[in-house]
Amino acid sequence: RFDVYKEEAFRLVEEGKAYKDDGAIRLKVNKEGSTLVKDLVYGDIEFLNKELDDLVILRSDNSPTYHFCNVIDDNYQQVTHIIRGEDHLPNTPKQIQIISALGYDGFEYAHLPLVLGEDKKRLSKRHAATDLMSYKEEGYLPEAVLNMLAKLGWSNTEKDIFTTDDLIKIFDVGDIQRSGAVFDKERLNFINQNHMAMKTDDELMDLLKIFNEKNGFSLSDHHDPERLVRLCVGSGNNFSEISNFIKPFVIDFDEYDKADFDKHLLESESVLNYFKESIHSISDWDEAIFEEIINSAMKDLSLPMPKIGLPLRVALVGRAKSPPLSSTIYLIEKNKTIERLDKALKVISEH
Repeated sequence: RFDVYKEEAFRLVEEGKAYKDDGAIRLKVNKEGSTLVKDLVYGDIEFLNKELDDLVILRSDNSPTYHFCNVIDDNYQQVTHIIRGEDHLPNTPKQIQIISALGYDGFEYAHLPLVLGEDKKRLSKRHAATDLMSYKEEGYLPEAVLNMLAKLGWSNTEKDIFTTDDLIKIFDVGDIQRSGAVFDKERLNFINQNHMAMKTDDELMDLLKIFNEKNGFSLSDHHDPERLVRLCVGSGNNFSEISNFIKPFVIDFDEYDKADFDKHLLESESVLNYFKESIHSISDWDEAIFEEIINSAMKDLSLPMPKIGLPLRVALVGRAKSPPLSSTIYLIEKNKTIERLDKALKVISEH
């Protein structure tokens, strides 16, 4: 669009609204009175024209300046609203002067409060990721990120979870507060978990695919992928975390979580042997049967549930966190369960 920028700049010179200055072109700014900015968030703000310089709109090398480009680009693209950070508010009277000189209709303005970290300082990479693609790569849903962004400083409702269609219907930029909005990663996690829970099993499996590939496995290799995903979807804040959580249910893990191993697996031989023998004798791989075995183990070994469940979880998936114990056993399958119990018993004996 460089030809358009030059054409518009020279038109302003011909109309007496701009002048050449040492090879560049400057806009003539009326130094009398003030320029009114009607902002949807901050209301009406007046800027004294005497504080504005005659703006360079075309440099001596014929390259256009930022403000001149913006105005022309937005007009050509039929932009109706300019929505940006409050730090751009001082630029607005300059752009309004350019708009007026060019004879454009102008735009609606909304300057948003800056996004802050939890220490109330401007958001930076030390607080959280500052570009949207980072959240996509971590496995946050676009609609969840949009939901979070819409809630930053929006005081219309106490409700946290909105679909995109909901936001389109009720969001009003005029309801945004003027003070800085604090970005809370935990709040984003909560919102994303809610949006993930709205997905069907098929949608979840499709969304997980790229993260599973990075982790070196496919859900197609599991005997009941729908149940696996449904039981594990609440175990992570995003799809990257969920994929990591699912991984030991599909392929073998290399090592145990050290803290969980030391705390729960050592001296648990009686529990592991009990389940190994009990599982050997069953033919139906069914969660109801596992519940019976668990209840029998607590009675026969005189142990509370944590002393049963935690060692088994560590033995089967390498960590103390997993779905309900009967479901965890079901999701591993018989041969793999026996194999992992044998492995854990061997590691304990060598420790």
